[in-house]
Amino acid sequence: MNSKYEPFNVYLADVSYFSGKLEALLRYKQINFKRINSSVGILVNEVYPNTGVMKVPAVKLANAQWLKDTTPMFDWLEMEYPQYPIMPEDPVLHFLSKLIEDYADEWCWRSAMYWRWCFTESRNLLAPRISKEVLADWPIPSKLGAWYFANRQITTFLLKDGLTKKTEPYIKQHYLDLLSAMETILETQKFLLGTHPSLVDFALFGPMFRHFALDPAPAKVMRDEAPRVNEWVARMWNAKGGQLPKTIQYSDFDTTGWQYFLKDIVQTYWPMLCQNAKSWKAGKNCMDFETSAVTYPKLKVVHYRVYCLEVLQDLYRNLSAKNQEQVDKILSPYGRIAMVDNLDSGLKNEFNLPLAPSYKVPSVWQKFKLTITGTPWDKPSFNVK
Repeated sequence: MNSKYEPFNVYLADVSYFSGKLEALLRYKQINFKRINSSVGILVNEVYPNTGVMKVPAVKLANAQWLKDTTPMFDWLEMEYPQYPIMPEDPVLHFLSKLIEDYADEWCWRSAMYWRWCFTESRNLLAPRISKEVLADWPIPSKLGAWYFANRQITTFLLKDGLTKKTEPYIKQHYLDLLSAMETILETQKFLLGTHPSLVDFALFGPMFRHFALDPAPAKVMRDEAPRVNEWVARMWNAKGGQLPKTIQYSDFDTTGWQYFLKDIVQTYWPMLCQNAKSWKAGKNCMDFETSAVTYPKLKVVHYRVYCLEVLQDLYRNLSAKNQEQVDKILSPYGRIAMVDNLDSGLKNEFNLPLAPSYKVPSVWQKFKLTITGTPWDKPSFNVK
């Protein structure tokens, strides 16, 4: 136990994609933490004033510093809690692992949202659960809250972000392709990169746990079609670093099954990141993203994903020439990753963790006052995925 930081107060949502990802790592590293289910009141009064976002998960450390966003959180946790490492030391494997993490966070979520909200049995279960959790301190009828969240999630994260009659088959199939690839990888090893959980396991655990393995519609598919993945989900939730052998052995992403991920990243995800960044630099709010199979119309241009690409490009450029050649060789069957030059998201300091106790942003009430006086500001938004 690190008495400087522990116990952690972890603000989360019980059905959240990213909350499950973080919880699994804290359990694996055997960090002492307290779960705090986050209603709107908690988000407004505690999380938002200290992190600048109304999003979970967020962590308050024992020394009153804060953590936000799972990707920089994982980097910080690996540095401060190195006893049970999850990041491959090899620079090539490390870069590819970070690439997989970004893909799991920023591309796999659309399929997860589709399977949660576009199937009646899942929607009817999740909408009341989220309403009850998020609106615990609001006097709103449960049926009204459930209706609001179901419609909000479908509209915001699907209909306004690429779901059409033409794209629906591809969004739906993405989950099935993920299962197939992971089922193949897990045929010969307990974890996705070898003998121990690594970053890629925790990254893909995000969508696979709280969405695909627990929501009724995708859970049935996983049980029926991918029992090894179903077993891996339980294994990841139960994994403790102190209970596994000390010697870690990782493969080189050469296990059969990784081809699907690498191809989808090189031919679909990375081009989307690049187009998103170029659109952001051009001041656009949305873009039509064309893949080899289908066009996703009016995808939201997301500032955060500009930061994601910036971080990944920096990681690649900081590799030695030899290591860059190795990365290029591994990815070469599917193409190459092009760089967007002169990219500056302006967000690096925002995710420089931990956030100091003095870190403060204007309260929601203060921002309301700024609004009515005509002063512009970036509106906070609550996000449950």
